[in-house]
Amino acid sequence: MHRKDRIFEALRSLCAQRPAQSSALRRHAGFSAEEVAELAEVDRTNASRDLNLLAQEGIIERIPGRPVLFTIKAPAQAARSADASDGHEKTHTGQAGLSGPLLAQKQDQPPSISASVHVGAVVTSFETLIGSNEGLKVAVQQAKAAIIYPPRGLHTLLCGPSGVGKTTFARLMHAFALELKALPPDAPFISFNCADYAGNPQLLMAHLFGVERGAYTGADRNREGLVEQAHRGILFLDEVHRLPPEGQEMLFYLMDRERFRRMGDVRERQASLLLLAATTEDPNTALLPTFSRRIPMTINVPGLNERTITERYELVRAFFTAECSSIGTNIHVAPQVLRALLLYECPGNIGQLRTDVQLTCARAYLEYRTRNLSELNVHTDVLPDHIRRGLLRTADFHRTLEPVLHQLEATHIFTPTGLSLDSIPGSTHDLYDSISTELTALRSSGLHADEINDLLHLDIQRYCQRFADTVTQERSDATPNIVDERILAISHSIVQFAEEQL
Repeated sequence: MHRKDRIFEALRSLCAQRPAQSSALRRHAGFSAEEVAELAEVDRTNASRDLNLLAQEGIIERIPGRPVLFTIKAPAQAARSADASDGHEKTHTGQAGLSGPLLAQKQDQPPSISASVHVGAVVTSFETLIGSNEGLKVAVQQAKAAIIYPPRGLHTLLCGPSGVGKTTFARLMHAFALELKALPPDAPFISFNCADYAGNPQLLMAHLFGVERGAYTGADRNREGLVEQAHRGILFLDEVHRLPPEGQEMLFYLMDRERFRRMGDVRERQASLLLLAATTEDPNTALLPTFSRRIPMTINVPGLNERTITERYELVRAFFTAECSSIGTNIHVAPQVLRALLLYECPGNIGQLRTDVQLTCARAYLEYRTRNLSELNVHTDVLPDHIRRGLLRTADFHRTLEPVLHQLEATHIFTPTGLSLDSIPGSTHDLYDSISTELTALRSSGLHADEINDLLHLDIQRYCQRFADTVTQERSDATPNIVDERILAISHSIVQFAEEQL
């Protein structure tokens, strides 16, 4: 059973155990991602992602609030949702991407309701990409459209600063093409960085288009180029702006006629391929107009500063999980370390973020081995200075951190199996012990006393607010059972009027 199916089954099981609620009490008829994750025995983050996908597909209902709740749709509601989707998002009709219980749920609907499935609902390798439904949603949809466009897809230019993951994105486009059978099963993915030979244009052209024996001194044999190797597949050219003008013209001819010539050869050869190119420069100034005009699809891959804080948090978790798998032992990551990694300035984008996590783990591993510690702890002392400075931005970016504040109260434990366990403190946690522990850790990190005071003040506020929110919610839930609703409504009106006057 697929993970998404398990998530759906867990939610359906929870809903079956709870009596049906009236529409007035619908807010309390759902279940949080944490409850579903516990029953399905999966990571909470993965459960949240799958639940949101199911809600987008119209299979379950998402109830906004704190926390967000999910529930199985009522039959009438599901029918309305299906009718609405038929009206504005009907790319193709069918049951693609649904399996097991999810498919059964669709088949249980009345025959008059057709299951409208958007291309994005098809289970693809893009679903493994962090941010595919957030900061990268537009880019992913463009990439899918470029791959499935008849007859053989659209040549595509990926634009974005260094380190945003353009090469990874191109590989996922290839994987998506294979899964949808838009390319043959053995279609190659040939990757080449034009910057590697930028200082020698002749060698670059030879590497790309191939060489006929005797074309130049030292060319003692015929050699096929990357264009021939990519036949019936994808050719990915990174830093394409480093390609000389004559090379861009030859690529233009290849895209236009599917023909090319090796260096030193007068005979034309045939090559049918999909070109994916990437650049960190402005294509309007860095590429020949005749070349850029032949690339109909341009996809902008956003930088790390354009991604949501939730995406950055998931990226950090993924990188720690990868390092944990490499090391082969559990990694305990302190909350302050996670906060610093979420807030520090990272101009090198995802590439730098991964390198910085690796460097941090290497420092912690050195301490773990040299001191013969029982646990591998990543604390603020092992952070490089440029990452530790991220803690100084906590006050300025407190609102930015709100979506992940609850997770940042935990020591994260990463295991070699890839599972991340969040040790969330319970309500019986001693506040004063927490302050003492944090004070010691922050002092050892070398921060100024005023900065330590500000950070601890924010922690105390957040700690108290968390319990205040809980008490407020409990009191709000209990009030209708004690006071008549009409009196309650009048009281709210009086309070609102008083607030406006004051």
